[in-house]
Amino acid sequence: MIKVSRSSGLLAVCAGVLFAAACHNKPADHIKRAENYLKQKKFREAILEYRTALQQDAQLGEARLKLADIYSQQGDTQNAYREYIRAADVLPDNVDAQLKAGAMLLMGNRLAEAKTKAESVLKKQPRNAQALMLLGNALAGLDDVAGAFEKLNQAIEADPNSGVGYSNLGALQLSRGDRQLAEASFKRAVSASPSSVTARVALAQFYRSQNRSEDSENALKEALEIDPKNVQVNSNLIELYIRTGRAAEAEAPIKTVAEVLNNADGHLALVEYYVRMHRSKEAVPILEKLAQDKETYAMATARLAAINYEEGRSQEAHKALDEVLKREPKNRDALLLKAQILTLEQKFDSALQFAYAAASSDPGRAADPNLLAAKIYQAEGQLEEAQDGYKKVLTQQPNSVSAQVALSQLYANNGDSKAAVELARTAVATDPTSVQAHLTLARNLVLSGDSNGAEKEIKLLRENLPPSATVEAELGRLFLSRNDPTAARSAFTKALSLASGSPEALAGLVGLDLAAKNQSAAIGRIETRLREAPNDAHAWFLAAETYVSIPDLARAETALKKTLELDSSNLRAFAMLGSLYGAQNKLDQALQEFETWAAREPRSVVAQTMIGMLYERQRRLPEAQKAYLHALEIDPHTPIAANNLAWQYAQSGNLDLALQLAQVAKAQMPAEAQFNDTLGWIYYKRDVFDEAIPLFQQAISREPRNAEFVYHLGMTYVKQGEDAMAIATLKKALSLSSAFEGADDARKAIADLTVQ
Repeated sequence: MIKVSRSSGLLAVCAGVLFAAACHNKPADHIKRAENYLKQKKFREAILEYRTALQQDAQLGEARLKLADIYSQQGDTQNAYREYIRAADVLPDNVDAQLKAGAMLLMGNRLAEAKTKAESVLKKQPRNAQALMLLGNALAGLDDVAGAFEKLNQAIEADPNSGVGYSNLGALQLSRGDRQLAEASFKRAVSASPSSVTARVALAQFYRSQNRSEDSENALKEALEIDPKNVQVNSNLIELYIRTGRAAEAEAPIKTVAEVLNNADGHLALVEYYVRMHRSKEAVPILEKLAQDKETYAMATARLAAINYEEGRSQEAHKALDEVLKREPKNRDALLLKAQILTLEQKFDSALQFAYAAASSDPGRAADPNLLAAKIYQAEGQLEEAQDGYKKVLTQQPNSVSAQVALSQLYANNGDSKAAVELARTAVATDPTSVQAHLTLARNLVLSGDSNGAEKEIKLLRENLPPSATVEAELGRLFLSRNDPTAARSAFTKALSLASGSPEALAGLVGLDLAAKNQSAAIGRIETRLREAPNDAHAWFLAAETYVSIPDLARAETALKKTLELDSSNLRAFAMLGSLYGAQNKLDQALQEFETWAAREPRSVVAQTMIGMLYERQRRLPEAQKAYLHALEIDPHTPIAANNLAWQYAQSGNLDLALQLAQVAKAQMPAEAQFNDTLGWIYYKRDVFDEAIPLFQQAISREPRNAEFVYHLGMTYVKQGEDAMAIATLKKALSLSSAFEGADDARKAIADLTVQ
């Protein structure tokens, strides 16, 4: 799903003529109007009036405090935080302002400042329970546990009928590992304040921390009986339902929150829920209404564009985004969504431009666009640029789990298992609920030889998160690596019960069946899947691999043809089909069959590409070139025909045409190892070695045991005069295989360099 983010503040300020007209009034007039709007629950209008008054007189502390209260009620924490701090500065003797500012400072982890606010109130009111609780929480954060206990107990003595003190005491006890005492304190808070919603929410959150979901839900439902419209209670219920795999039950509390907030944030939360539940028809009217408002036009239109794209209406999506950017050329969210869509379309150069434009349009929120740019570099195989990009994201947003996970995977690919494990652990600590973080850590632990640690991570996911086919399949792979087929089978079976289309689980079970020499079971599994999903290209390719292993070459051929009908970019399927015909000496028969196919379907790219590959196997290169050209006439961007023709032109010396075609192939499938190698070899032949080396490195990163790729890189080092690198690389190629095309040249180059 493509996500569109937005800033928390979408409220306008007076501008242009309207601002000039409004400012003829005195601050008191604006405050009076704001109070009238509040009575009518017209919060946006009230905010505008308060802000106009404050622009005329920034020292109106009471107005600023009321403005902060509105922001807080609307869930706009960022603006509430700012206004409470300013109100407290203007109103040093106002206890309410000092306590609210202190609470915000505590939330922002500005503990010393929160402590100062509490102490300033206690100088005037030594038994103020709220100030004592604020001070106790600040001291706890500053690791003064004894002081924290003292102040929280004083708060309870000052107001024994307030549950908040007991809740704070429970939180402190829980932080020290005293679970039984903590639970008793949270329950005491509820009994002390039977009508307190906050006390029950605190108890529910305690239960959640102990993985007691049922008890947590009961506490929240009790709170809901007290205040059905409470945003905090409903928000906690939403989180609980989604976390426990009961998303359908989250609809009612989400609707309640949207109704109570009655702002863009609330409506957008409901939209995101409908999209998640594949109910976009209910999301669209809400977005269309928001799009009519100047303040929310860009956000809503971008989200509509995302829905259009996800549902296959790409032209409408691009048109809507282009219209937003025409009106607002520096709209960060529209720029980012445009970059995301272009990335999905593999138009990486354009996607990068939009990603960087999004980053520069709002430097304070540049992390997400820079994260996308790093992912684009990774997809293109530019791994050094990707690594630098992820590091840049982490300087801007140190808690970005996506960047931590991606960078950890890059370290693992580079063989730095220690750094990979360390960063994956950081990701897990940052977000203990992240499936991807735990799985990355588990995979890296396996690579580092810690199989038991990997199992522990995967089982943590099993115990604490809703059932997941991905998690079960990963556990199955772990057991396979331990040579424990019984446990692996159990995990793969559970994965398939959760998601019948899980390719990893299906492949795992089929592999286990074949290893147990139970061919009928393996075939039965595949055929069952194909009956369920006859257009599953992955399942058809797995069927082909299975039939080859049996062997049942006739059925393998049928499965490969079906694979290519569904996925004409599957290079492995083309190669396997060609090898199948070659092994059976059926090249002529296969040619005749595909020519019949081409006659029946003149615009079949698959047929023309396969004809070219069969001619190539027969060394009939002119006929092969003709077939590839025909495929490119049908679709100028068909990657396999473009790549194969580029290689032939390169071998014959037609380097200009070869370069154009190789670039076409790479543009369509930028991460494909063969295509990077082809383009690199063409640059090698054109003596553009600086361009060739990264392409060979990208190819090798995908297929590290391909001797020909390593040989090409070694020969490039020879041309550059990097003798030591050349010798080491060419020796590595020969260690991988002694019979690849170019092996003799590799030996000669090593001998020549050694003599020198």
